[in-house]
Amino acid sequence: MKINFVDEQELVKEIVQYIEQNEIAIAVTKLRQQATNSCELPLLWLLNTADALENNDWSLLSEGFINMDFIGKNGYFLIIAPYRINRQSQTQVTLSAIYGKMHDNSVPSIEQLEHLSREKFGTLGQPILRNLSFTEIASSGNINGESGEAFIVPHRWSFPNSVYGPALNNASEQRRRFLDSSRECIQKVFECETANLLLDPLEDKINSERYRHVDTQVHEAGHASGLGFDFKLKHKLFRNYTNSGIEEWRSDSLGFEFAACILPAQEAGKLVAVNFCIRFGLDAHRLGGIEKDVDVYASLISLEYLFQNDAIYITKNGQLALRNLSYPGLLQAVELHRTQALCLTRRELNLKSPTGLFSLYKINIHPSTQSIFQALVMERCQGIWAQLQ
Repeated sequence: MKINFVDEQELVKEIVQYIEQNEIAIAVTKLRQQATNSCELPLLWLLNTADALENNDWSLLSEGFINMDFIGKNGYFLIIAPYRINRQSQTQVTLSAIYGKMHDNSVPSIEQLEHLSREKFGTLGQPILRNLSFTEIASSGNINGESGEAFIVPHRWSFPNSVYGPALNNASEQRRRFLDSSRECIQKVFECETANLLLDPLEDKINSERYRHVDTQVHEAGHASGLGFDFKLKHKLFRNYTNSGIEEWRSDSLGFEFAACILPAQEAGKLVAVNFCIRFGLDAHRLGGIEKDVDVYASLISLEYLFQNDAIYITKNGQLALRNLSYPGLLQAVELHRTQALCLTRRELNLKSPTGLFSLYKINIHPSTQSIFQALVMERCQGIWAQLQ
């Protein structure tokens, strides 16, 4: 007998709680019961999840994850598996759970972005990772909303070949972090008019989640371009946090390039604003700092190219300010990001050996940029993100 949706939500929340409490046997029993009665979650996925938990065999979930069979007909989903995160150069693997509902993720299309990448580089390193934005209902472990990852990348799940599955973007958690602290950081780091320009797209109640989704999807198109993220992962480029940071910056910058090709300058500039709110309002303040954290380093590189492009300056009050206060102007501000990322990507495609990546993935940061980043970005927001991991 099917149960009503409200009761089903409560039962699935209980399963997530049992995972959090490491009550695996109870969670397995509840999953099998849920599979019989569920209106919203796929039966086979729930049964395979129960078997995977019981036997510690995560290969049972690989095919369903890659094919996105874990999503029910109305967009509801539940994933339970070990998930790996890196904190201050340390790896943590924890049994984790996420229960939520997908948004409309159809624009921009993967086909459009793949065509663009082939047009620019003559080839595509790998299929573009599909990014799925969702609203969280319950979570635990390393993807617990408040203390875990808000952007859940596929290669960190313990499924074999999970890298071929989708990325999951927790839109509700991203918004909470923005409202709680990122907005305050942006207002401290940037002078008033610049801050307002950057913040407005994320404060747009109608379009903010769409802007977030498109930003992350064009970023994933950046990762797929060139030799491709999977190739670099296989050849261990990312053992070095600076190489990983450069890859993040490269993907941001190619995302700006793709956005400029598929959107009017006004809309593409708003995606740059969203990216800057994330990089300078959140990522720049991770605990690992410049010498350990991938996302901090990516944010530092972004600032370097803003200064090189003469797109930004320091006010008398010691805040950063854009020279052109418009969204088309913001798109122009990252022109050097785009040209340098295009150049780097074309150079990696011309390498004769994968080992050439290690010498190619180097960016010189001017000492003054690092000093400004530490003083006007990181130190200015100390205390706001004191617990950020």
